[in-house]
Amino acid sequence: MVPAVCIVGKSKAGKTTIVEQLILEFKKRGYKIAAVKHAPEAIDIDMLGKDSWRFAQVGSDAVLASSSTKLTLMKNTDRDADIDEILRIIGGGVDLVLMEGFKKGKAPKIEVHRKELGDDLVCPAQVLSAVVSDELLEIDVPQFSLEDIEGIADFIEENFIFRTESDISLFVNGAQISTHPFVKEVIAKPILAAVSILKGVGKIKSLDISIRNKP
Repeated sequence: MVPAVCIVGKSKAGKTTIVEQLILEFKKRGYKIAAVKHAPEAIDIDMLGKDSWRFAQVGSDAVLASSSTKLTLMKNTDRDADIDEILRIIGGGVDLVLMEGFKKGKAPKIEVHRKELGDDLVCPAQVLSAVVSDELLEIDVPQFSLEDIEGIADFIEENFIFRTESDISLFVNGAQISTHPFVKEVIAKPILAAVSILKGVGKIKSLDISIRNKP
């Protein structure tokens, strides 16, 4: 899947600002970026009275609004989606996903810290890839100042974009299935070989296949 990095930290630490600045920096470098915000409480982004709102109100479990410039998906869920599920929805059309929050997820984490909010971090140091802080902390991870956006972007680029390895994720009935590396190879190699010879395909960076069985 596409590489993802979680920007974590306490409320008011400046996570959103760091994500905004990183998006601008990576766009300058020519990357396609997706951004994800984790909300601890229920959210409703649809507008009262609009057609898509009306579809949701009468019971549609998923509503998609499409125009010439934007595509928006609203889908009901009974739990917090995990990072792999979110990356599956985003697909392979981007180079990096910056995620604000998701401190319990398995993706690499960079914590934003401010001295005025206390000495403790929201994540144990051993699970952090780096820290962005207004003070030097006594932990053994790379540390950056709040203003060093280029340095943070270089770190993400070198460690998570350039070093991304090939991988395959398997979802059955919407749930991700843990798969042995050998099984992944057995699934991926013949599919990639067959698709690569199709006219107009070119170099395959990512491949999504959806198979629906009869009810």
